Amino acid sequence: MARSIPALVKPKMLTWARERSGLSIDAAAAKAKLAPAMLLAWESESSGDRPSIAQVRKLGEIYKRPLAVFFLPEPQRTFDAQKEFRRLPGVTPQNESSEMRLALRTALFRREAARELYKQLGEPAPVFTEAAQPGEDPEVVGGRIRAMLGIDWKTQLAWKSPYAALNAWRAAVERLGILVFQSGEMGVKEMRGISIPHGPLPVILLNSADAPHGRIFTLLHEFAHILLTNGGHETSSLEGKKNPEDQRLERVSNRFAAAALMPRHEFIEEVLRYPGAIEGDEDSLRKLAFRRIKASPEAILRRLVELRQTTRGTYRMKRRGWLERSWYSPPQGEGGPPLEVRILASAGRPFVSLVLDGYKRNAVSSSDVSDYLGMQLKYLDRVERQLAPGPGQMEAAI
Repeated sequence: MARSIPALVKPKMLTWARERSGLSIDAAAAKAKLAPAMLLAWESESSGDRPSIAQVRKLGEIYKRPLAVFFLPEPQRTFDAQKEFRRLPGVTPQNESSEMRLALRTALFRREAARELYKQLGEPAPVFTEAAQPGEDPEVVGGRIRAMLGIDWKTQLAWKSPYAALNAWRAAVERLGILVFQSGEMGVKEMRGISIPHGPLPVILLNSADAPHGRIFTLLHEFAHILLTNGGHETSSLEGKKNPEDQRLERVSNRFAAAALMPRHEFIEEVLRYPGAIEGDEDSLRKLAFRRIKASPEAILRRLVELRQTTRGTYRMKRRGWLERSWYSPPQGEGGPPLEVRILASAGRPFVSLVLDGYKRNAVSSSDVSDYLGMQLKYLDRVERQLAPGPGQMEAAI
């Protein structure tokens, strides 16, 4: 039987990729279905043992690194992923889960791949320059956001479900040259949304384990962070507890997002059709939230407090009850959606379209397509068909 040719990779590159993924020797070996001693030998300079190309590719899939990275002489130092994103309070450097690290690295990898693809295709990457300042009136900024996204109130009310609303808000953000990715590997308590705000091709990463109406608010919150960054204001985070300026920008982003999702006059007029919502009646709040506005009941009640339409006591009382319940998370069905739907939900239509265009124009190889989209090439036709869905085809996809 012919023996596999060893891959000429440096052991330190294997070690670096594994450690940056947050995986121990035992955890990585288990994912690769290897003996820990074998993986340890590959990472040792003195052992002389080396993996095959196929084995390195498998490790790349686990560590979310392209195959070419393992053949570099030194680890990449062009960016530090842990300085590229905002976190929720309580999540500090080095205590995040390996799933969260992988999700962030996948987002960064895809962003860099998209930038390179535009160069290979001889096309300019979209540039998003709209900006906002923290001291601006939230209602004015909210209206500006809706104008940028091209979504009016009548259209919002007409969407049939929170999933349809999420798809529409996401597509509107993507049309501006912002990549929107999703990952559901970590819990919502660790991460609901992350923005990598610097262009070209800024990124918003959403947690698909969250409910669709929760993701809509997070999407707009992270969009506000990109506007603030373009205006010269960004969170520095990742040094443990957020500093006062970071906390202020979080509050500002929340206000901008709320004003965009629930514009003052239209929102109050709609609420008056469900008067029980002001008193915290759950049935009224749920109808208003899911049938009409497609926002969480909590976001609606918080907005009512902000607009002085209800009391903080009402909000606090309802929130205590909501925290003990699980209806925020999307229902988990048997088996889940088809692979092609999951690919589009994860990577987004603009990125998938760019990769397929690059493949057809010989700018990327078949193995690159597999690396960028996280799938085998045999599913390419199914993904292409899914790119042009009929009305509502993707409604339950994300």
